[in-house]
Amino acid sequence: MFICFFLFVRLESEFIEKIVGDVMNKLHAMSSSHTTGLFGIDVRVNKVESLLHMESPDVLIVGIWGMGGIGKTTIAQVVCNKVLSRFEGIFVENLRQQSDLQKGFLSWLLGKETLNTMGSLSLRDSFVRDRLRRIKVFIVLDDVDDSMPLEEWRDLLDGRNSSFGPGSKVLITSRDKQVLKNIVDETYEVEGLNYEESLQLFSSKALKNCDPTIDHRELIEKIANHVQGNPLALIVLGSSLNGKSIEEWRSALNKLAQNSRIERALRISYNGLDSEQQSIFLDIAHFFNRMKKDEATRILDCLYGRSVIFDISTLIDKCLITTSNNDLQMHDLLQQMAFNIVRAESDFPGERSRLCHPPVVVQVLEENKVKATSINCRSCMCLKVDVFE
Repeated sequence: MFICFFLFVRLESEFIEKIVGDVMNKLHAMSSSHTTGLFGIDVRVNKVESLLHMESPDVLIVGIWGMGGIGKTTIAQVVCNKVLSRFEGIFVENLRQQSDLQKGFLSWLLGKETLNTMGSLSLRDSFVRDRLRRIKVFIVLDDVDDSMPLEEWRDLLDGRNSSFGPGSKVLITSRDKQVLKNIVDETYEVEGLNYEESLQLFSSKALKNCDPTIDHRELIEKIANHVQGNPLALIVLGSSLNGKSIEEWRSALNKLAQNSRIERALRISYNGLDSEQQSIFLDIAHFFNRMKKDEATRILDCLYGRSVIFDISTLIDKCLITTSNNDLQMHDLLQQMAFNIVRAESDFPGERSRLCHPPVVVQVLEENKVKATSINCRSCMCLKVDVFE
């Protein structure tokens, strides 16, 4: 009798625990899928989830492919947040920002202290393999291109069902479809926003969610077509046209029709800045991207001899930079545009206003193409580089 009662209590306890766990998972999914301002995201996230077959015990690898600024990273982040509670471990890494993917992954998997204690380890070591195949993980490898062929991961990915715990999933985002070939099980091509989605996103930035007029709707449709429904271009261009007249909207559209669509949209916002704001934007792209906002502001204050807080706020308002955890951040398409602007100053690196690629900097300094003068203040020392012939 006692044994039967104990068994009943145990089964009831397990049943209640299962219900609580299921409810918590659903609540988490509801809260983490809160995507205000991410127009059209739910449809795209659901497509990726369906390709991952979340309930399947198989280890699956899905690629997310599309042009820069189309929303690949955002989709991966939303999927990741939505399924967080289903996995024992979540690893997310942007490969453009990570010089040593293997080291970063091992540090996440084993912990820094364990990694330091055990010395040199690789993804091929049996200790690492045993640890990895015992846990259900969700891995996001973001922004992979042909210069990062994932060779060190090839064995893990090829032998996915014996490399990772049952039910593990891997997402890989890339602008290059060939990078995903022979690695992923399925590829999701991210489409540009449709007309209604573009209208909602653009209006939220350009009109601050006020109802668009007939003229506005017509222009938004044409602008969305020109930038191929690219969310980044719509956000940046919409922010730059906020408060502008309908004639200025038409002028922006005419400029879009003249040249490269996506970068032209981004350049319109850049061209709308005053000269010092343009200069600060270029400085952030070359030297202060992903630096703490307070530290970058302090250095820029010294360089410009005044407070640049208003200028940085303007760049944020125009969506040319963002902040996350007090870090200044810039989308790589915007950073690449900044690099192109500076490269266009001269065919000779020594005659450009900014240099940030180490080999080029060393070459220019060795050839005595520049001179540097220090600017002293009470809080820091900055270097101003002046070009001379």
